[in-house]
Amino acid sequence: MTAVFETERLVVVPWRDDHGEAAHAAYSQPEFVRYLGNPTPHPDLEHTRAWIARIRESGRDGFWAVESKATHELVGAAVLQPLPDGDGAWEVGWHVFPAHQRQGYATEIGRGAIAHGFSNNLNEIYAVVRPENAPSLAVARSVGMQRVGRTDRYYGVTAERFVIRPGG
Repeated sequence: MTAVFETERLVVVPWRDDHGEAAHAAYSQPEFVRYLGNPTPHPDLEHTRAWIARIRESGRDGFWAVESKATHELVGAAVLQPLPDGDGAWEVGWHVFPAHQRQGYATEIGRGAIAHGFSNNLNEIYAVVRPENAPSLAVARSVGMQRVGRTDRYYGVTAERFVIRPGG
């Protein structure tokens, strides 16, 4: 399968059926999904498998699986897609599954997705992070994003909004 983009340790690919079990192990955990755009845990493996099938069948671009180059394990997901009701603004995001956290993967995913966006002619990319999500706030800063303020515009929640533009 063709990679969407790669980083030093990770390869970002379209979702596949064999990602179901690892994705379910993460997206079924309330503590993991609580800060995501849809904070509802997946109730069972069949739900996750159907969710992956819907992503594939829709041709949805901008939400991909992230695998370790060394182990080929699914370690998370990468987001680079238009913000809902964002008037053309694009969002970057990183989901690192609990078993793979605290290894720098979120920063690596964020940097890789931003570079991918800039190489595809995006002029600015936003991150929308809930204020209580300290790890993702730190990732946004570590990838070079600048805080531009709070917003209630996206996903029905109050969030910190960050932006990055090419060259800075």
